[in-house]
Amino acid sequence: METAAERFWRGLLEWYHRNKRDFPWRRTTNPFHILTAEILLQQTNVRKVQEVYERLIGRYPTPQQMAEADLSELESIIGPLGLRYRAVRLKKCAEVICREFGGQVPNTYEQLRLLPGVGPYIADAVLCYAFGLATVPIDTNVVRLFCRYFGLRSEKSRPRNDPALAESIRRLFIFDGFDGTRTANLAVLDFAGTVCTAGRPGCGQCPISSGCAFLRGAAPADGVSPGGGGPEENSRGREGR
Repeated sequence: METAAERFWRGLLEWYHRNKRDFPWRRTTNPFHILTAEILLQQTNVRKVQEVYERLIGRYPTPQQMAEADLSELESIIGPLGLRYRAVRLKKCAEVICREFGGQVPNTYEQLRLLPGVGPYIADAVLCYAFGLATVPIDTNVVRLFCRYFGLRSEKSRPRNDPALAESIRRLFIFDGFDGTRTANLAVLDFAGTVCTAGRPGCGQCPISSGCAFLRGAAPADGVSPGGGGPEENSRGREGR
């Protein structure tokens, strides 16, 4: 008999293979390009990022070139996205990569976390999409989907910062090896970004709604247990990557 996790993944992956989105950072395994994309995608609608990403990578395709970039030019390119501090962050990241890692983006979680502005999500994303490791990057979008479907809960006001919840989510990734995990990560991002959205989830068009705890009224919308705090802000953009 099919488990709840198996039923979830079967329905989700069938949906993904028909509806997956295409972005330039999904067509590369270049670690610096993926790192750049992840920094740009923070707190930004994914639709706005593509043009800026392509301009940045076209102008500064390597850490060495980014480290030597004129900050005002970087700010000008990133300007349409807002949050111009990311220009400083990208330049500092590139400088650290050149100074401490011989111009190569590091390939371990601990070393990636040494880069300015690189938190757990970006570190896991770079390890998965650039270096082929079976990591599961967890952000607000991922938390929302798994909490709604499986009825997972957190006592923290920001569930994405709850290590126990993150571990529960990772245990539901029932895949062997990199290929399955990468596809699963992207399927979750696309589904959370277009169907199981933060504001108005498309429950009527959801292909996995028959097993959803939220739709049955058995799970909160944001994964926060009663008394655990207010709803979590979506700090990584509303559409995933």
